[in-house]
Amino acid sequence: MLFSDVERVVVSSVAMASGRKIMIAVDDTEVSAYAFTWALHNLLRKSDQVVALTAAPFVDITYPSADLASEYGPTVIPSAADAEDNAKHVNTDAKKLIARCIAQCAQADISCTGEVVKGDAGTWIVDEANRLGADVIVVGSKGSGALKRMVMGSNSDYVLHNATCPVAVVRHVEEELKDHDALNSTGGSRKVVIAVDESRESVYAFKWALENFATEEDSVVIYHVNQSIPPVTTAGTGEFGIEEVYVPSESQGKTEVQALDESEKLVEKYMAFAAKETKIKCEGIVVTGQPELKVIEGLTKLGADAVIIGTHDRSAVSRTLLSSITDHLAHNSPCPLIVARMPKVPETDSTVATTEHKQN
Repeated sequence: MLFSDVERVVVSSVAMASGRKIMIAVDDTEVSAYAFTWALHNLLRKSDQVVALTAAPFVDITYPSADLASEYGPTVIPSAADAEDNAKHVNTDAKKLIARCIAQCAQADISCTGEVVKGDAGTWIVDEANRLGADVIVVGSKGSGALKRMVMGSNSDYVLHNATCPVAVVRHVEEELKDHDALNSTGGSRKVVIAVDESRESVYAFKWALENFATEEDSVVIYHVNQSIPPVTTAGTGEFGIEEVYVPSESQGKTEVQALDESEKLVEKYMAFAAKETKIKCEGIVVTGQPELKVIEGLTKLGADAVIIGTHDRSAVSRTLLSSITDHLAHNSPCPLIVARMPKVPETDSTVATTEHKQN
């Protein structure tokens, strides 16, 4: 039942794989350029429709108050003509950026259109993705750790938490801090890691990865963290805070051997499905420990080129390993992260009837 439970949801994913709409958020930073190049060589297909979106900042003239003028001396107030020139300059730069994106896609024989909007980038990305029915959103993120959040990083956080479709977060890590650059595997065999657990969301992400990202040339690793001892609840470790901490109650009372055996059987189910439905080579890895640390450790040791993980809708009641490490990976993954959020399934009459029957 592990895989059959999500068949109704995965139908849309199968259709998406044959003709997808990919939104890539861009700006004039090296972070953004890296993310766009990664998407072009690792995610995009010739049948895709790419939408490059950039949010041009408002050109705001703030007139100083009399108090500020007296305290700091005379100030120069920009004229209306200066403001107009600045606005034109910003718009011109944004259009040039979009033109470069379109040209890059054209060289790869991929269709691309562009949008220049004004305002908060994160909000625009999510709203436009919903309006256009985007199948995937790609955002760049500065690999600067928890102590320093760049603008691109805050936007990626917002998109990751609010988008209704899969999101690829491509971190740009400083050259001297890189253990492995995912762009170096472009055009060859990639090491693709899919982090899994026993949830429906995980199954959806696994199928999504096989249909929309992994290829027969890739080496796919099905990675599961066995957590036989529930972790201590700590604030801020989950995707949306303390609520999301993974505490699997069913593991209580199990011996470590039993828990490890169940983990191995779970991974075997994923491997069996992949062998039956695809020609993609898969291997399974089961480790024991704290999920956040073990996944990062595994990605680094494997030299992973990408990691795919599922996640819950924020209103979900159940808690799994997936929810507790999504944010951690977004800020610390040594390779690009794809979060395949399982879409909501509209309730049918039969679904409602079944729910009512169970309640009665």
